[in-house]
Amino acid sequence: MAIKNSKAIKKAVDSARKRTPIVNDSNFLSVMNAEIGSPAIVYTPEGKQAYWLVPFLLKGFMCGFARVELSRKVSKIAIFGSSYNDQFSWIDANFFDKPPSHFLKEIQTRYSELTISKPILSFDKSQAKWAWRTEIMKEDKVKFIVFITPGGWYEKVPDKEKLEWEG
Repeated sequence: MAIKNSKAIKKAVDSARKRTPIVNDSNFLSVMNAEIGSPAIVYTPEGKQAYWLVPFLLKGFMCGFARVELSRKVSKIAIFGSSYNDQFSWIDANFFDKPPSHFLKEIQTRYSELTISKPILSFDKSQAKWAWRTEIMKEDKVKFIVFITPGGWYEKVPDKEKLEWEG
């Protein structure tokens, strides 16, 4: 999905990574050397825009990310792993573009008799727990909510009091 003002968001991220404490911390060397990828909008469970995730891309992987609020303020810059060169912890460069196909296939196999909604980039209660969210439905009723992370997927039974916005 093309993001309006993508250039301004990327410029804000580039500026933020050049300021303290990021620029002075050797753990962020990968972020400093990385290409800034395309912003991906993250939606609330209710379907409203919440914030952007902007990947830092290096050597064909995502080595970190920036979280950018809708106001375009960079609220977080993070790396994957315990140090700048922990390449085993880096994730697929396309994760913010689409959920991993092998996890989607597992979900489709598990729920082959049910309807599976189109995945959206969202979060599970805490905005820090971003993941691809899909709803598993039977007869237009949400039976499960599945979250797809870079390392796997898990399901939850929806909160019955909040089902008005789901499905």
